Amino acid sequence: MRVAIAHPDRLVREALRRTLAGGSLQLIWSAADRAELARFGRRDPAELLLLDASMVGPAAEALREQPSACLVLASDDSTPGVFEALSAGALGHLPPPRLEADGELSGAARLLGRIQRLQALVLKPAAVAPVPPPREVRGECPIVALGASTGGPQALANVLAGLPQGLPAAVLIVQHIDGEFSAGLCEWLGGHSMLPVQLAQRGDLLQPGRVYVGANLGHLVLLPSQQLGYRAALPDDLHVPAIDMLFASLAEHASGGAAALLSGMGSDGARGLLRLRQAGWHTIAQDETSSAVFGMPRAAQELGAAVQVLPLAAIGSALARALPACRPLQG
Repeated sequence: MRVAIAHPDRLVREALRRTLAGGSLQLIWSAADRAELARFGRRDPAELLLLDASMVGPAAEALREQPSACLVLASDDSTPGVFEALSAGALGHLPPPRLEADGELSGAARLLGRIQRLQALVLKPAAVAPVPPPREVRGECPIVALGASTGGPQALANVLAGLPQGLPAAVLIVQHIDGEFSAGLCEWLGGHSMLPVQLAQRGDLLQPGRVYVGANLGHLVLLPSQQLGYRAALPDDLHVPAIDMLFASLAEHASGGAAALLSGMGSDGARGLLRLRQAGWHTIAQDETSSAVFGMPRAAQELGAAVQVLPLAAIGSALARALPACRPLQG
């Protein structure tokens, strides 16, 4: 894979160069500022751009100008530009490697591992295991379930903005995101919603009118007790938490609700959305025009998992309207 670097810190650029030299990756150029990024990117587009969050800008112009896949480098979830970059289509984010005072390289293995996972996702989307038929278990709190990946933060913000205050359902969200950024995502989404947003914790009992966001404690699931839990992840799981795991648990243990699969690469969530439809949920897939990446919604449509295919601006209100009208799929 041909990789490029855009970072203003010379020591970070050197740490990235050494990291890439330790793997089977080709560094084609390194940019120190926005001007170099634009010039080098036009001359020789990379397959993967490692972009510092400070170069993204409020409107994510730098990212939109680049045809490359992109990983955003940020020290923590308070770094400006992180969620703007994810909304504009960045495939993920993580802290950059660094050179220690003794010259040792720290964080290189994590970056190389993330790039390998990204290559697997881009070149060969992970297969989703077949799910067994749902069994009927009545729950107590109606649920709105949302799954998103690439381009997801802005899509989620738009959907939450369309849900009314006092929604008679709990909202469960799985967004593919590194764990150290989950709390920042909750805070960021809270600024776009009339509903309170919090990280989902083990043992939480669902309350109507609240939003629960999955962390990287494992795969977020609903338990038979109607409490939230986390199922342990396997070493080769591509996404933790996974959308399919949440949707499958809801089909098995929740009484009904509405769900939407939003922008994202790959197919996570598509089979789970089908299972929800078969269990009587109202299911929605985001349309191609409004999706930053149309992979997951496309997979859902191809499976016949979506009752509706809607533009992003219409999904929030459609979910709210659908809550009282869930019916089992016939045939």
